[in-house]
Amino acid sequence: MVGLSDSFTTDQFGNPRPAISLVKFSSNGSVVWQKVWTGETQRGGGRAPTVALTSDQSSVYVTGLSNANGGDAVLLKFDSDGNLLWQRTWGGSVIREESEAVATDAQGAAYISGTQRDHQAGTAGLFVVKFNGDGTVAWQKIWNDASGSAVAVGPDGHVYAAGSKMRTDGSFEFDVLALKITNGGGLVWDMTYSAAGTVDARGGMTVGPDGGPIFAGAIQAGKKVVGISALLVKLTTDGGLSFDSQWGGSKNGTSGHAVALAPDGSIHVAGAASLGSGADEAFVFHVDTQGRGLDAVTWGGAGFDSGHGVGVAGDGTVVLAATTNPPGPPFTLLDTSGKVSSVGGAVAVAGGSLADAPGLAADAGALVINSTGGTSYAGNSETALVKFFGASKK
Repeated sequence: MVGLSDSFTTDQFGNPRPAISLVKFSSNGSVVWQKVWTGETQRGGGRAPTVALTSDQSSVYVTGLSNANGGDAVLLKFDSDGNLLWQRTWGGSVIREESEAVATDAQGAAYISGTQRDHQAGTAGLFVVKFNGDGTVAWQKIWNDASGSAVAVGPDGHVYAAGSKMRTDGSFEFDVLALKITNGGGLVWDMTYSAAGTVDARGGMTVGPDGGPIFAGAIQAGKKVVGISALLVKLTTDGGLSFDSQWGGSKNGTSGHAVALAPDGSIHVAGAASLGSGADEAFVFHVDTQGRGLDAVTWGGAGFDSGHGVGVAGDGTVVLAATTNPPGPPFTLLDTSGKVSSVGGAVAVAGGSLADAPGLAADAGALVINSTGGTSYAGNSETALVKFFGASKK
């Protein structure tokens, strides 16, 4: 589990400052090891930091945002015992690289994606950078006039990235931009997914059994209506729309923050729900391979709780990574409606191109320390892991 913590590092004045924290848990919930990267980190970005394992689970990659050069992407590689193998920043001196996502391929390479912003020029682009297993950069690409939030790798080695692109009709609404890229950095296709109002891919990506990309996020009604629902979209390998579903209703504001594929091909989405009762809960909803709702749960206490990660084991066990705030326990895991509805969105060719992205990789040069966190609630804003099996077998 990865996140930001200000419990173990301080700034030059002795005040707490955020740092990237990585914790490995055993299957029974006990801590195996816990590490903190002491490099200076910013809280900017939507999903960062994020984590990905290599297919053989021998290495762990973590990406986020470094303070270097006013905001560079950072990529850390650990072995399965928590030892730091190498650390890289990537970016430039006059631009900011907000790395939001990381994925790995079968050869152990890592791909990071996010937004490269040039504040002087007033421009932004979705970047994807491929790092070889030894930390060298294989290629770095950018799709201009967009922001990046997700990346995934298909079983055939193709790379998918997703982000947001403003419509050109003057509505100030946003569509999802989805890209398919070869493992050599060539653009295969670029598509936009649009629906009524603004849609985004803030919840990241995975890849279905057929090799098509799946992304989660949110859909927000247009015309200044506040309503927002969690969004799940699956595309085909050639960029066509397989299905699009939303979860949540008029009384609940919901947002998808993470997505995972189960061994049977069904899909779980985790996120945050503002319920009609005034409570804020983490949730996981579950759909089948066609996007039809199966079941859902909420988790939380009396404070503000939010889901940020989800994984599914081979036996169907679901693990929810969440954040919680005071007053803390008691927490409850409750069944809720798994009903989803079709969005009725559409895909179209975006018509852009990939260019070589400016930026240099460098050794980040920071220490990794063992942290001393515990598994008992300490009264602060904290992370939580919740393990359950299905909506009715918790």
